[in-house]
Amino acid sequence: MKKQIVYSILAVIVLFGGLFGIYKLIGSGSLDAETTNKILLHISGRTTWNKKADHTLTVFSDFQCPACKTFDEYLHTFSATNSPQLSISKKTAFVFRYFPLYQIHEYAYPLAYAAEAAARQDKFFEITKRFFADQTKFETMKDIQPYLALVAKDLSLNVAQFEKDRNDPHIQQTVQDDLQLGEKAGINATPTFFLDGQKLDNLSPLDLLNALKKI
Repeated sequence: MKKQIVYSILAVIVLFGGLFGIYKLIGSGSLDAETTNKILLHISGRTTWNKKADHTLTVFSDFQCPACKTFDEYLHTFSATNSPQLSISKKTAFVFRYFPLYQIHEYAYPLAYAAEAAARQDKFFEITKRFFADQTKFETMKDIQPYLALVAKDLSLNVAQFEKDRNDPHIQQTVQDDLQLGEKAGINATPTFFLDGQKLDNLSPLDLLNALKKI
C-alpha cells in the first residue's frame, strides 16, 4: 500500500512537471533571415497598437493557455488612453500569431480557425478577448460548436459567413503556417515573444515591460 501511494505521488509530480514544461519558455539560438522577416511581418487583422511603428512585438499564442491569457490581458491595457505604458503602444506594432498546442488542448485548432474567421470581419481582437475570458469553460465543454455560434452572434458577426470561413481550407492553412513558422523558430511553448525579431525567454510580465521600455 505504501509503495502504491509513493508511486501515485511520483506520477502526479511527473505529470505536473510535464505540463509546466509545455508552458515554460526555452531559448533556441539565432534565427535565419527568412524566419526573422516572417516573424516581423505585420498581419492584417491581427496587428494592433501602431501598425506603422518601427518596432514589432510578436507573440505566438494559444487560446487555452493560462499564461497566454495573463499576458494578453496585461498587454491590451497598454493602449488605453490613461495607461502609463501608452508611449510603448505608440512606438510598437503588436502582432498575434497562432501556435495551437493541439497535443494538450482539445479546442486549440477550432478556436484559432474561429479567430481567423472573425478577423475577416474585423473582429479579431474582440473575439480573442472573449476566448481568453471564457478560457476555463473549455475545460468542461463537450461541444464547442454551439459556443462559437453564440459568440459570433454576440459580436454581431455575419454568422453564416463566420461558419463558412472557419471551415475554409485557406484559413486552416493560415493557422498551420503560423504553427510551422513557430516550430522553425524553435518555439515549443506559449506564449513566446519576439521583439524586433529577437526571441525573449523566461519572461514575466514585468520582464516584458522592461524589455519594451528599452526600445
